[in-house]
Amino acid sequence: MNKWLLIFSLFIFSNVTAAELENYCTTSLAEGNFHMTDCSVNTKFDNKLYCFGNKKSREIFLEDPEAILKKAMNFYGENKGAERVKLSQESADSVLNDPDCNFSNNDLGYLNFNGKDLKHCTMVNTSFFGADLRNANLSGANLQRAYLNLARLEKANFAGANLTEAIIFQAIFGETNFKSANLSGARMIGTLGAVDMSHAKVTGGKFGLDVGNQPMGQMKFDSSAGKFYKTNFEGADLNIASFIFGDLREANLRNTNLYRAELIQADLRGADLTGANLTDANVDGADFEGAIGLETVKGLQTLIGQCKHCGKE
Repeated sequence: MNKWLLIFSLFIFSNVTAAELENYCTTSLAEGNFHMTDCSVNTKFDNKLYCFGNKKSREIFLEDPEAILKKAMNFYGENKGAERVKLSQESADSVLNDPDCNFSNNDLGYLNFNGKDLKHCTMVNTSFFGADLRNANLSGANLQRAYLNLARLEKANFAGANLTEAIIFQAIFGETNFKSANLSGARMIGTLGAVDMSHAKVTGGKFGLDVGNQPMGQMKFDSSAGKFYKTNFEGADLNIASFIFGDLREANLRNTNLYRAELIQADLRGADLTGANLTDANVDGADFEGAIGLETVKGLQTLIGQCKHCGKE
């Protein structure tokens, strides 16, 4: 590489990694949303670099940068890494009955919300560790950065909910509904069964094998006969994840890591696999008819099993 090109590349890289607000879109933060970017769209203000999800967001910022930045800093400061306040069941019930229900930065660990309607609540950075959310209605709710480890989620409704960067580790699932939910950057591990995640946004999701917890046994994303029709997994880590008998028709799997994934009998017709890594994936009985970008897939020759329309027959 040309010496000056290398210096220029390092200069650009150092400036991008030095961006404010951890590379979150500044305009999105001002609107109350955590949206992680690659900072390819950015601008400088007061000699500081700010990132944006797209050019339109940058234009909005430039119309009134001081006002946008103030809102962004307030939201970021209040919700990023804020210490959670523990609530009793009585206090939580009182908040729940408030039309302006706000559980943000609260610890609701092990509390009972069985059958409750929480769709009107704001729950940014809320901990539901071990909580009972069976049959609860959280549809369309704001659950950004929520912590749902070990929670009871049987028949819980998260349809259309904002679960950006949520952590859902070893929860108890069962007919849990994530249809059209935003799970961008979320971390999810557990046995989900026939979960409905169709039309959901899982860009940059971290659903792969949790290597750091192997002393406790292999913990992974495990769904059997799950619904992932038109789900957007672009850039997600799905290594060793199980989608046995899964409906992945027309799913966006661009640049996903599906290393050693289990796709046995999965329906991938019309899915976009451009740039995906399928090294050592088990695709026995899987149907790739009409799949996009198969010629760009990494590890195509290492696939295990007999698949249909995958170019390996």
